[in-house]
Amino acid sequence: MPESIENVLAGTDVLLKSESPRELDQATASLLGAELHRALRGENGGLDFDLFFEAVVLAVANAEPRQELWLLLQGMSAISPPGFESFVRAGVSRLRKALRSEILPGWPQLASKNKATGEVWEIQDVYGTRLGVLAAFDYPGGEAPTVYLFEIDTSWIPRLGGGGVYDSLDQAVEAWRQRFGEQATPVAVTDPRRLEGLVNRSLDILGDESRATLDNWYRAERRYLDLDTALKNRGLRLPPSSYYIDVDPAVMTGPFNAWHLETFGNEPDELVVEDLAAEWMEGIVPATWFAVSPDRLGHISALIGDWPDDTVRPAAQALLPKWVRWLGERAGLPSPLVEGMVAQATK
Repeated sequence: MPESIENVLAGTDVLLKSESPRELDQATASLLGAELHRALRGENGGLDFDLFFEAVVLAVANAEPRQELWLLLQGMSAISPPGFESFVRAGVSRLRKALRSEILPGWPQLASKNKATGEVWEIQDVYGTRLGVLAAFDYPGGEAPTVYLFEIDTSWIPRLGGGGVYDSLDQAVEAWRQRFGEQATPVAVTDPRRLEGLVNRSLDILGDESRATLDNWYRAERRYLDLDTALKNRGLRLPPSSYYIDVDPAVMTGPFNAWHLETFGNEPDELVVEDLAAEWMEGIVPATWFAVSPDRLGHISALIGDWPDDTVRPAAQALLPKWVRWLGERAGLPSPLVEGMVAQATK
């Protein structure tokens, strides 16, 4: 942690290039994200990203006052995780007093004052296991509004896959399409229950987070809280977490058995289907139970491969290609995508 703190303080010169709250927000998120990524890729254990955030603020308080450090705290105030807002603001105030002889610009103070408007859209990839939540934000003082994109991977444990700030909804959608396909179309969210994947995202460090994810590690949580507040002000509430719930395999076994009978003229082994369905459903967002993707298939194949029963395990592995075909056809996926996943499940 000491080395990372030193790297952050030494890299604050880049913040002087910022000319708007949005640019300062992004530069700060990237500065901290670079160190989170470096630490994650190193031989480190017991990583605590919230503790690191707090340690950076304390290090600024003990450093020689400089304008770029004041900008750092302004940027950190804009992306501070839950419970740190007043702590960072106190640091901003102390540093401003220490720099009283310098003329500090006024616009950085707007960085932490952007508010969610409550306007939200969702967008998905072709498989339906990658969710984009696009939320509108406004800055005070005539600053241009922005759209924050939460990228949520729901192929297994729902988790943050990245994020970003954009000048408009169209710009955010274009960024999504460049990554996940031209077919994606945003849909306005009028029922917060549609945001189940966002609500259930894991906050645990799994160890394989991308740089894009870590650049948004703090900022996404702050934007989520802002969005939650805006929706409550509109009389809307995000759904409760449903990540760990008792699953009923019959929700999927019934439709699958009917499809199997119609397609192949016989019913599969009832116990094997039940075990496969239970493994498939456990730990994923309920709204995506009937979605299938290469990533999700990779996770379930690995889990089944660890089953101890030498009878049920190979039976489930043999049934998996049919399960994948059923889900792919049910979702209306293009044939090449379905066949690709069937081939993946057959290996």
